[in-house]
Amino acid sequence: MVTPQNRLSSASLWLLALALCSVAGDAHAQDDTEPASIFTIDVEGHQPPSPEPTLLDAWLEIEREMPVNWARAYVVRDDLEAEDRHRRQRLVAELDGLAMQARLWAAPEVADGLQAWQEGLAKLDKGRIPGRVDPTWLMAHLRQIPRIEDIDQMGWCETPNWVEAWTPLGVERLTWQPGMTTDTLLDDLDETAYARADTMQLVSPQGDVRELGIAAWNHEQAPLAPGSRVVIALPLASVSAQWVDMALPRFLATRLPGDECISVVPAHLYQ
Repeated sequence: MVTPQNRLSSASLWLLALALCSVAGDAHAQDDTEPASIFTIDVEGHQPPSPEPTLLDAWLEIEREMPVNWARAYVVRDDLEAEDRHRRQRLVAELDGLAMQARLWAAPEVADGLQAWQEGLAKLDKGRIPGRVDPTWLMAHLRQIPRIEDIDQMGWCETPNWVEAWTPLGVERLTWQPGMTTDTLLDDLDETAYARADTMQLVSPQGDVRELGIAAWNHEQAPLAPGSRVVIALPLASVSAQWVDMALPRFLATRLPGDECISVVPAHLYQ
């Protein structure tokens, strides 16, 4: 027989059991959350490693110390030196053969001009990676910013006061004038230097190469920045001449954009 007292005891026992389950559940919850709490504290107390410095970081460091001529900024990678040397040697060898061909065709002035090209190439021993590398360009192309460890040298040149013409008659530097164009440059050259050519290659100080028509049927005109170089197509009908017409401007695009230049080893900035 169940008495009221027995019913109360049963109810009390049921409430006690429920309370014990609640306490156990809280304890279990605390056990579940404790590792997460420890993990959070560990993360908050950990100092993540500093990101690797980039070319943009190095430019900002240099700019704090001295002004930089951003229009003539450049970077250098030593591992490209062997490739540059091979290109120069190939150009010199091709020019040797073309000079001989010009003499056989009774064009000694072209042969002498190509010899001047060889001498000009010998003076251009310092190279760079063509293209813009200034902070404005880098910040607009964040995915393309190289790490400092991928750059061996960086620097800039003073803006020169010349433009350079590589014509079949040789290499000639002309004084740059405001408003100068490819037409005004041609006007300052001996007409025989381009009379038999239909095109020229324009190499900008940043290393861009653009072909322009210079004959009556395809005439184009472009402005010339100081330090620009132009290459007049050779008046020789051979595969070798066509290769030089293409390869020489590309090689010139990898040369420093001036004569007076400052170079910095970026790794030294973080030592």
